[in-house]
Order: sequence, then C-alpha cells, then structure tokens
Amino acid sequence: MIRLRLTASDIDRITVAEKPDFGFELALGADLLAGRIRSARLSQWRRDVARDWDTGIAKLFELYTPDYLPAFFLHTAHRDDSGPGTTAVGPGAASHLHDLARARALTPFTRALADGQTSAYAALDRGITALQTRALDPYRRNVASLVATAGAQARAHAAAFGTHAMLRAVHPKISWDGSVLALNTFHDCTQSLAGRPLVLRPAVFATGISYDPQPHAVTVTYPATDAPVVRDRRPTTPDPALSALLGPTRAAILTTITCHPATTTGQLAIALGLSAATTSRHTTVLRTAGLITTIRNGQTVHHTPTRLGRDLATGPNTYSGPHAPTGPNTPSGPHTPSGPHTPSGPN
Repeated sequence: MIRLRLTASDIDRITVAEKPDFGFELALGADLLAGRIRSARLSQWRRDVARDWDTGIAKLFELYTPDYLPAFFLHTAHRDDSGPGTTAVGPGAASHLHDLARARALTPFTRALADGQTSAYAALDRGITALQTRALDPYRRNVASLVATAGAQARAHAAAFGTHAMLRAVHPKISWDGSVLALNTFHDCTQSLAGRPLVLRPAVFATGISYDPQPHAVTVTYPATDAPVVRDRRPTTPDPALSALLGPTRAAILTTITCHPATTTGQLAIALGLSAATTSRHTTVLRTAGLITTIRNGQTVHHTPTRLGRDLATGPNTYSGPHAPTGPNTPSGPHTPSGPHTPSGPN
C-alpha cells in the first residue's frame, strides 16, 4: 500500500488525463502478453495479438522485472490516425538495465543491450515497432475513446461533487480519507508530492494501480474501464435513413459520437472536416433533441450519446415490449456503423 499525503494545495492541483499515454499503454500491454498478469477482460485482445505474431516481440519480455516496466516503451511516439507510429529507445534504457541486472540475471539479449551493442538496440527497436503495429495501432482509437470517457467521468464527478468525492470514487483500489490517498499496490511506503502536481491517468491496459514519481509530476495510473478492447472500426457512412432524418452532417456527428464516446467538439470538427462553429451548432441541436449529452471541462466539451441517440444511430439491441413490430418492412437486425464519415461540407 502506497500512502500519498496530500495538502490542500496538492488537492487543488490534481488533474485527470484526457488522453492516453500510448507508450505506457504499450508497456502495460506487453506485460499482459508476457503472461505475468491475467485479465479476463483482455483475454480476447491477447489471443488476437498473439496469433501469428513476430517472434522478435518475445525478446521484449526479457526486459521486465517484478517491480518495474521497461522504460524503452515510454518513448513510443504519439501519432494521429493518418499513419503508423515510430519508436525510439530513450535515455531511460541504461537505468532500466541496471535495475534489471539487480532483479535477475541478464539474458544474452539484455546483456548485449547493457554492453551497448548496436545490433541489439536495432533488434529492440524492431521488436517494439512490431508490438506497436500488432498490439496497439489497430486499437488506438478505441483506447483513446475509453481513456477519454473515463477521464471525462472523473472530471464531471469532481465538478458536480468536488475533488474529495472524486478521489473517493475514482477506482475501488484507490481510497481517500481526506488527507491520505491510499493506493493498493505491492509496495508499502508513505510519500508526499513535495510540490509536484498529481496526475490521475486512466489506462486501458492497466489491471492494477501504478505509481510513477517524476521530478516534474507524480502520476497515478488506474484501470480506465471494465470493457474489453476491440479493434477500431473502419470508416463508413451513417445509415441512409438516419441521414434522411437528421441531415447528413448531423447524422455523421451522431454516428461519430456513438462510435467514440467522450469525443470533443474539436475532435469532431477535425474528423468530419467541419469548422468548430458549425460542429458546435449541430451538437447543440442534437443535445436539445435529447440525442447526446455534453460534459464541459474548462474550455473543452465532451459529447456522449444518450440511449435514444445510440439506439437511433445503431438500432436498439433488443425489443422487450409486448408488441414487437412485424411485417415486410421490419428490419432484420440493427445496423451498426463502423466509424466516422467525412462529408464534403456542412448541411
């Protein structure tokens, strides 16, 4: 149990991350693939990634210690969805290899890294790139959406009930008594922020709580969701009936929000090729109609579909009433859009 003593000024500086740290997500994912941690929620993702993978990925598992994640992954480059990411081994490598040597005997691969062999570092970079290409890139938008949703929920809780209430509710493995934030981890110590800001970071591939004290900030990572990780859907157009009802632009906005809850107005504008003002105008109409809800965090606005909006965009999952519709015009099943659509311009 890590006990983190917080002052009133510490509490005022607490922030909740809005976006995933993809390098850290990759490091957590590799830990799951290495088999040291089991997670029923991520079992299907693990099977999909492990099927016919690059054998060079397995070398990465030699970098793990019982207590620390490899620093190499933390330098994975962020990217947008327009192309593949790139990786680079960062300056934390030497420090991690030192910790690794203290934890257990080095393997031929990790010893070659410790000796600074160029071929070993090239193999390391290839392994990280292969892992990222298979285990992260096909799921990147889903990961971003789940993290954004978890972060928006925490910030909304803080806005409605205060930071103290948010800390008590953020995750079952984190407890707050008004002065000490207790983190359910394997380590047992008491720490203070020493003037550094505290960042709460939801992570999709996290299965427990992690604590990362750095000179500029202290980050506490917690599981973002109980939902499984699924592959990103391919872009498609909204259902024609939805476009006829709402207009093509509002239908595309509702479809995008349904596929990616907690999407911001700016993200919608970029994805759909609209101006921020046009996007804001259409989301206002959708919100007034009861099809989406909006959570404001400072200058950022996150949009999530209501149940009505989700059913309208994807079709209701079930119909439990006594008079289910029948007849030749009854659809044979719900239509599920598979991603955002970029229209040529506003309605």
